[in-house]
Amino acid sequence: MGQTMSKTIIVLLGSILSATPLWAEEAANTDPKPLPEITLGKDSAPVTMIEYTSMTCPHCADFHLNVLPEIQKKYVDKGEVKIIHRDYPGDGLSLKATQLAFCGGPQLHQKMVTTFFQTQDRWMSAKDPEAELKKIACENGLTKQQATSCLQNTELMDQIIHTRQEGQKKYNIAFTPTLIINGKVIPQGLTFEEFQGKVDPLLTKASAK
Repeated sequence: MGQTMSKTIIVLLGSILSATPLWAEEAANTDPKPLPEITLGKDSAPVTMIEYTSMTCPHCADFHLNVLPEIQKKYVDKGEVKIIHRDYPGDGLSLKATQLAFCGGPQLHQKMVTTFFQTQDRWMSAKDPEAELKKIACENGLTKQQATSCLQNTELMDQIIHTRQEGQKKYNIAFTPTLIINGKVIPQGLTFEEFQGKVDPLLTKASAK
């Protein structure tokens, strides 16, 4: 299933996901152990943002590369915002990229996600996108054997799909990126100024308590 789907590249504006893909439905009967939570910031932060992204989503890449660093500098590093990154693959190729990102462990995950977003045009336009993903992963910390084993890891694939399904059930996600800020669903990426407009009032309210 995974190898067939990995050759299908679905690129829609904002990665519109109007229905659960067949490969996700096929894993619905399993209940794998949860993936390690990928977080940035202090647990005590008054604002928590969950970031759902798909590796093949250009809008996700823009938010992750151009807005998130500013959020980290101005809010996360000051202990005001905690970020939880959750992968929400919209197609078979983004699922493969997510598998590779997790195979280096939580410490390497964020670096790999950033690298895949930075090189998104390179691997998505390659003659063999999956082979190019493996090449990039090996350039950034994985061995060839690790990358190959990772893409054959059906348990990891089921865990990723399960996380996607849980996000869809809980937040009714239809687009990526989707941001959840203190429980409020925002079905799009934000500019830094838009993020400030949503978060600053929450921080003011928290400081008044």
